[in-house]
Amino acid sequence: MMFIGIDISKKKIDLSWLRDQLTNKIKTKVFKNKRQDFLVIEKWLLNTTKSAVSGLVITLEPTGVYHEALMYFLHEQGFNIILANPGKAKKYADALNIIHKTDKSDATMLAHYGCAKHAVVNYWQPEALAIRELKALIRRLDALESNRQREANRLEASEFSNVSARVCQSIEVTIAFLDDEIKQLKSDIDNHIDNELI
Repeated sequence: MMFIGIDISKKKIDLSWLRDQLTNKIKTKVFKNKRQDFLVIEKWLLNTTKSAVSGLVITLEPTGVYHEALMYFLHEQGFNIILANPGKAKKYADALNIIHKTDKSDATMLAHYGCAKHAVVNYWQPEALAIRELKALIRRLDALESNRQREANRLEASEFSNVSARVCQSIEVTIAFLDDEIKQLKSDIDNHIDNELI
């Protein structure tokens, strides 16, 4: 097996191939975090390591949503993926005495982590599409309900200050829109559960 660590941010992807575990010999490359570069990343991984997809273990950490597109792409191509728990990966880095933190060193640490853990962890498997869609709908509902609460708080605060009638009207219109969208999303969630999950 060959081990690749990937550190992902909003704008870039740092790859580190652990060429030799004993000498810590590595080869690194930086790509933009853009979908159109994913095929280039795949080609670089295969050409540089001279390995088949099944012989590569790629380790990365969750970074908000920025890791998801590449992770799903690599999984669809057949790569072995380890999604490292950030707390455990940090403890591993501390054990290796990695003090100077850069994106490149994080990617290298993740390659080492994958090498150390690949035999005892399960490779990452995506959730079913219906579950991912349900989670996205619920996240959106939560966001809208938070926005609605903020607008309701603004409306309440406007009763105690000299806010113009136009501002109050704008808040009320926004609340009405949010109420409609929340109602529709709740209906969509119910339909999704009934039609996709039962």
